[in-house]
Amino acid sequence: MSISRILPRLCAMLVLCSPVISCTAPDFGDSEAGMALQDLASGPWSSALAASTPRPTRESIRFLTGGEEREADLYRTQHGAARAGIVLVPGVAARGRRDARVVALANTLARLDFTVLVPDMPGLRHYRMRADDVREVADSFAWLATRPGLAPPGHIGIGGFSYAAGPVLLAALQADIRDQVHFVLAVGGYYSLENIVTYLTTDQYRIVETGGMETEGMVRMSPHPYAKASFIRSNMDLLERPVDRGFFRDYALYITGNSIDEDEPVPSSLAPDARAFYELLINRRPARVPYLLDRLSSPVRTELEGLDPAAHDFSGLVAEVILLHGRGDNLIPYTESIALAGALPGEQVQLFIIDGLAHVNFRPEAHDVPQLLGAMNALLDKRMY
Repeated sequence: MSISRILPRLCAMLVLCSPVISCTAPDFGDSEAGMALQDLASGPWSSALAASTPRPTRESIRFLTGGEEREADLYRTQHGAARAGIVLVPGVAARGRRDARVVALANTLARLDFTVLVPDMPGLRHYRMRADDVREVADSFAWLATRPGLAPPGHIGIGGFSYAAGPVLLAALQADIRDQVHFVLAVGGYYSLENIVTYLTTDQYRIVETGGMETEGMVRMSPHPYAKASFIRSNMDLLERPVDRGFFRDYALYITGNSIDEDEPVPSSLAPDARAFYELLINRRPARVPYLLDRLSSPVRTELEGLDPAAHDFSGLVAEVILLHGRGDNLIPYTESIALAGALPGEQVQLFIIDGLAHVNFRPEAHDVPQLLGAMNALLDKRMY
């Protein structure tokens, strides 16, 4: 089992592909899917969908997960009974469920007759990704699924963005909810943490091209600094010594350009667990990544394995899966969604690669419209009648 789960960096990805668009947006047409995309793309401006539907309600609620009380936001339509339900899981971001992009997407889906539950994930708001996130997602889904007055049984799913796509997919495998999860929406997600760590540390990711003859090779692309810094912040709390955690805190600040010092921090001495982590971060050779991952401390490896889809068998997955990814994504390469599609039951997955989609911005080009409409229609088809 590859230790590659180190991907927490993934967290950085948190960014949910959301709407930040200008008047140069392409024409999505006047279908329901087109109106939904235009609503997402309109940002703070009004849209035809917003003008023709009542503003959804948002209610703060509390429920138990893992024996602990959690908070969440519940979005509901005001023009009839809900036709579907979805648990929408934010990625790694300080504002969490109140991130403007999350709020915008939740409102759009509620206008389309989805009941939307957006749980507060305290760990993700503090840049900590843990295997327990999978259980938190599953418990949030269970809360919604046991309330038929909020969402019709058989039409309830889970959506996750960036890092959250991993816990969402793994939650859909949990025995207590597996048969109830009708669909999964994963935007900018990942399959192999080893691949992600390789990209974050060496600036290289693997691509497979087909054209009569299949070829495979490594491609270079500089990852967003936030991604590597998030990976560091997520794992440094698992190190034994406070002094080592302090060094990596400074190192993350340096990577993001927020350090007071201009020079890269160099450790004077590190404990064995911190030294193994540092050697992984400064490595530039893809072939060494598996070896360096195996040298990480047991606490780090255990947490990461629990978040690695590549370490799990998806043959028992019941849910249908919609995958979207931006071709130019510099947080998680789009090839991860291609690999993920290959690991899922073929008849249950739809994959959409969008040129005008990035982790932070949604700036579709005219040639993206068919793919975007296909993805939105696939989601709308999960509603009842």
